[in-house]
Amino acid sequence: MAKVDTEIQNIVLSVTYKDIEFDLEKLASVLEGARYDPEVFPGIAYKSETPRASFLIFASGKMNCVGAKSMKDAEQAIKKLTDKLRSSGVDIKEEPKVKVQNMVASFDFNREFDLEKIAREFRNTEYEPEVFPGLVFRLDEPEVVVLLFVSGKGVCAGAKSMKDVKRAAKKITKTIE
Repeated sequence: MAKVDTEIQNIVLSVTYKDIEFDLEKLASVLEGARYDPEVFPGIAYKSETPRASFLIFASGKMNCVGAKSMKDAEQAIKKLTDKLRSSGVDIKEEPKVKVQNMVASFDFNREFDLEKIAREFRNTEYEPEVFPGLVFRLDEPEVVVLLFVSGKGVCAGAKSMKDVKRAAKKITKTIE
């Protein structure tokens, strides 16, 4: 079986602080570069530079974290932000609950694909080259969507872990060989 090059492009996580309500006005003034305009959006938009990640922070004590390229980076960005929140006076007793909502990865299968042939042979695909140049391949296990391109490149979306990404690459390779 040919080797598939895989690279995480983005991880989306939900972050929940138990029994916490954020004072968004106060946080927006404490977090450097934070954007808060309650007329436009009910949360704070905040970017962390190292490691790179973006956050949407809500009064409910929930946040979304996007843009990290590894779980290690995401966890580090969340920890740094949690420390900043604590030092600004937010009484955070326990570490937040973090859950991966989506992982997006790029694939290089190191070969070209005949997308029309794949579309004819597999029922869980969609291919309309006039609308979009990629073939949409829906997998059940893991439950992800993989976009395949003639060039042999692909994009995997909907994964919840690196294990899902690797299983998807393996399954696609096995299925179409």
